Amino acid sequence: MSLELYLGFIAATLILCVIPGPVVTYLVACGIRQGPRAAMAGLAGTTSALLVHMALVLAGLAPLLAALGPWGEALKLVGAGYLIWIGISAWRAPYEDPELPSAPTRQATSAATLYRRGFLISVTNPKSLAFYAAFFPQFVSASAPAAPQLVLLAATFIVVGTISDGAFGLAAGKLAPYLKGARAQTIRNRITGSVLVGAGIGLALARK
Repeated sequence: MSLELYLGFIAATLILCVIPGPVVTYLVACGIRQGPRAAMAGLAGTTSALLVHMALVLAGLAPLLAALGPWGEALKLVGAGYLIWIGISAWRAPYEDPELPSAPTRQATSAATLYRRGFLISVTNPKSLAFYAAFFPQFVSASAPAAPQLVLLAATFIVVGTISDGAFGLAAGKLAPYLKGARAQTIRNRITGSVLVGAGIGLALARK
C-alpha cells in the first residue's frame, strides 16, 4: 500500500468518525449523566465490539480479495455503490430520540452495565459490518497481498475511532446541546449522507 493511499484512508476515517452516530450518542449520554468515567466505561464496550467487527471483516475479506484477483476491482465498485446507497439512506433518515436507554435517574449505573450496553449497542448493528466490508477494500492495493493491508487498515480504524469517540464522550457536557434535538440530528444526517455519497462517487470515478 502506498503512503498516499494510507493517508487517504486516515483522512476518510477521520471524517467518518467525527460525524456522530449511535455509538457517539450513547457515549455522550453516559458522559452527561455520570461524567467522564462513565463515558470511558461505555467506550470500552463499544471498542470491544469494534474489535469483534474487525475480526469478522478480516476473516471474510482477506480470503475473498485474494481469491478474486483481478475481479477485486469489481467488488470495490460494488462497495462504492453501497456507500452511495447508505449515504442516501442517512440523508433521508428520520429523527430518533438519542436518550440513554432506561437508566435509573437516582442511582448511578455501574461501569459493568455501561460497558455491556456499549458493547451491545455497537456489536448488534449489522450495518457496521456491511459498511466496513464496503469501505476497506477501496484502500487495498491490488499490487500487494490483501491480508497485511487489511490488518493495517483495521488497526488504524480502531485507533482513530476510539480516540474520536472517546473525545466526544469526555466532552459530552459541552457537546450535548449540539448532539440533541430533531434539528441537530437532521443536520448530522445531511452531513453524513453527503460525505458517504461523495466518497462513494469519488471512489467509483477514481477506478475508471
